[in-house]
Amino acid sequence: MSKRQAIKSVLDDEEELVVHGVLLAPYRPMPAGAFYALTVHEGVQTDMSDLYSIVFELRVRYAATISGATGPLAHALFLNLIKQFDPALSASLHNMPGPKPFTISPLLGVEQLAENLTLPGEQTCSLRITLLDGGDLWHRLSTYALQREVVQVHLGPADLRLTRLITSSSVDPTGWADITDWLTLAGLPAQRVITMQFTSPTAFNVGDRAFELFPKPSFIWESLLRVWNAYAPQHLRMDKQRLRMFLIEHVSVLDCAIATMMWSFPQYLQKGFVGTCTYQIQEEDEGIAANLTTLAAFARYAGIGYKTTMGMGQARALLLENPPTREIEG
Repeated sequence: MSKRQAIKSVLDDEEELVVHGVLLAPYRPMPAGAFYALTVHEGVQTDMSDLYSIVFELRVRYAATISGATGPLAHALFLNLIKQFDPALSASLHNMPGPKPFTISPLLGVEQLAENLTLPGEQTCSLRITLLDGGDLWHRLSTYALQREVVQVHLGPADLRLTRLITSSSVDPTGWADITDWLTLAGLPAQRVITMQFTSPTAFNVGDRAFELFPKPSFIWESLLRVWNAYAPQHLRMDKQRLRMFLIEHVSVLDCAIATMMWSFPQYLQKGFVGTCTYQIQEEDEGIAANLTTLAAFARYAGIGYKTTMGMGQARALLLENPPTREIEG
């Protein structure tokens, strides 16, 4: 019996685990690959090959007005939460170069059309945070939540309480929460038509403050490949040059329905696109097509393009449901 099966067998009688008001994991029914928490005394079980898409449900304590630039505020909220239990880790995440092992969504459940937002007291809102480091961040975060009676966070001047950590799409009404692992993603079968959904402004920095605002195949998949090769196990990493040539020669835009919108930062406004784009893989190369399918599914966890740790580049693939999987050696 695996560790996860053993944990689940102990907890079969539980609907969900709520510790001090924080829902750490739903238990019944649970999809394959979902997270199971142990009791408070036993700590938290984690698989170091996992990738997490977690919805942080938040409740506003008192009415407050915050800046409409919620991406940087959410970024600060997350790092300050990590700082509560590991200041050195928070500083390291802030300072590290290259692709970072997390992404952060815009503030969800509120309208973000004005320069300032008023959050009524007791309003519920949420953030989606993804973790790519294999499970250590989730282990530390969920352990901290287990140990605290109340987990308080700040979104600018607004005081909020963390009420739930949702890791299953069966509980998350938006369907974004999930847990997977590198092997599962790498085992997805090739799909010849792939639709990508961009739900927050997405852009590609091409240098000198110039940005590409159209989801060209090369920009989409090279962004995903950069993050994949930074964090995936060595034996699952992909050949950058081979994939780049394939994208140029054999992947085309089949249909695109996007619009441009602005995203607020404290000192400037940034343009990005939202909407959907469908791509067709024309060449019969099963291996590369499967790699592109894997990377498309990875978008849920990696984000795409510019400032993914500050609300931009939220994206996911709309793939066929329940396709057969390829066998990948671990």
